[in-house]
Amino acid sequence: MAIQRITPESREQWLQLRTQDITSTEVSALFDLNPRLTEFELWHQKRDGQIVEIEDNERMKWGRRLEDPIARGIGEDYGVKVRKLNYYMRDDVVRIGSSFDFEVVGLTDGHDGDETLRDLYREHGPGILEIKNVDWLIFRDWITDDGDLEAPAYIEAQHQHQLCVSGRKWGLIAALVGGNQPRIMPRLADPAVAQGIRNRAAQFWASLEQGTAPAPDFARDADFIARLYGYAEKDKVLDARSDSRIKQLMNSYKQASAAEKEAQTNKKAAKAEMLTLIGTAEKVLADGFTLSVGVIKGTEYTVKRDDYRMFRVTEKKPAKTIK
Repeated sequence: MAIQRITPESREQWLQLRTQDITSTEVSALFDLNPRLTEFELWHQKRDGQIVEIEDNERMKWGRRLEDPIARGIGEDYGVKVRKLNYYMRDDVVRIGSSFDFEVVGLTDGHDGDETLRDLYREHGPGILEIKNVDWLIFRDWITDDGDLEAPAYIEAQHQHQLCVSGRKWGLIAALVGGNQPRIMPRLADPAVAQGIRNRAAQFWASLEQGTAPAPDFARDADFIARLYGYAEKDKVLDARSDSRIKQLMNSYKQASAAEKEAQTNKKAAKAEMLTLIGTAEKVLADGFTLSVGVIKGTEYTVKRDDYRMFRVTEKKPAKTIK
């Protein structure tokens, strides 16, 4: 294993570095654990050298703004010294890489702190600190039935990947919950997980060299496949009359379209009847349900629509018999 440590000079260089590796935010896709990315989509991104930037939302933007104060607060509350990490590390053999939030680099003198963290630092030295800003409603799912704390699988995989690339023996997932409740999850590096990451990364890059894409998950990959095949050759006709699978899928598509149309009609009818029953009430309480019916002010906006392929399945009617 040959570890490289690189300090990017710009955001553009950092994004470019990420195209050549499986990063800590991507590794969970190799194990079907990533809620936003599949291995099929990742394979095509890496094949094309695509620079991927996740579109910002308010939660992500504020999460970045709060990283520094959360890290400082964790250090103050738990008696550890923390430091920002601004470099990118990569294993150029199996091509895995990672950026980091912070690291724990010492213990605060005269502070009782958290004994688990202090013991980890004394035994293993500096550790990786991963910061998360979490809403309480989301954090409830991080609490196991036994009362232990366990981050979502993709975050746990992200952290183990960071430990694998950095060579650190331990790390800390630290969450600020609801803006005022710190929760910490110390983690030891797991050698078996690290080896699993290296093995899957090696298999991934081998499949890319061979040009063999992983099988798509047609439900999760539907939007990406639509973009991937978002063009059509003019006047090109495919004769698939002997392909039973295409016929079966056309039938399924047509049935799903009919069910979708019926569901929309039923939804509109249910909404209309409810409005006649609740009148001008803004909130309605029912047995097992709550209905919010506030008014959203109308606004003007312009929508730019990308090219897309229109799907229309037409069922061929049987030829009529003339008597």
